[in-house]
Amino acid sequence: MEIRFDASKIGKPQAGNCKHQWQDQESPYLVAQVCELCKLYRYKVAPVSDWEYRAPIPRATFGLDII
Repeated sequence: MEIRFDASKIGKPQAGNCKHQWQDQESPYLVAQVCELCKLYRYKVAPVSDWEYRAPIPRATFGLDII
């Protein structure tokens, strides 16, 4: 059984292929932004810190009831 994945059918780009459009985000960090297109999240904990990135968290529950 062969499973083929066509990334062109996904509505949002993958983070590595996105031309990010950063938007400021409220956060406990000094600076936080989220990309409007792929929803990648980045933040800085201090003015001299490098950007740290987090992958977007999918909202799908896969049939599980999460309370």
